[in-house]
Amino acid sequence: MLLAVFSDSHGNVGNLRRAMELSRPDHAIFLGDGLRDAEAVEREHPDIPFILLRGNCDWSGTGYDESLLFELDGVRIFAAHGHRHNVKLGREGFWNSVFCSGSALGLYGHTHRALIEQSEGRYLMNPGSVGDLSYPTYGLVRLDRGSFTCELRVLERE
Repeated sequence: MLLAVFSDSHGNVGNLRRAMELSRPDHAIFLGDGLRDAEAVEREHPDIPFILLRGNCDWSGTGYDESLLFELDGVRIFAAHGHRHNVKLGREGFWNSVFCSGSALGLYGHTHRALIEQSEGRYLMNPGSVGDLSYPTYGLVRLDRGSFTCELRVLERE
């Protein structure tokens, strides 16, 4: 199973569309800051389950969660935009939420900096910013009955 991980499109729906077409995921998660973009792409892919989270710039995102704990193909995942965890000041607060939730994987955005980090058998992934004009990035998580691998992708210019 392939999970596409996006964050911070900030109005660049074209990049989000292209990343979806290139990755062809089974599931997708958007970690905030561009909910309208993600809603548009979700409507274009009714066959792909989407999880949409609200970020600090999603003022009209009433009704969307800022964080979520879920399980996908046997992997427990904690996801949030990251602003409430002060990820721009460090990852300790987010790591704490991952560990306390019993998650194997934590997904967050907000910083626009792509990252994969491992500690004590758990992983963090920040897909960066799919909306970045010069270096757009996104993440892919390959899940297989309780195990997973993470990778980051750069969206090449057309």
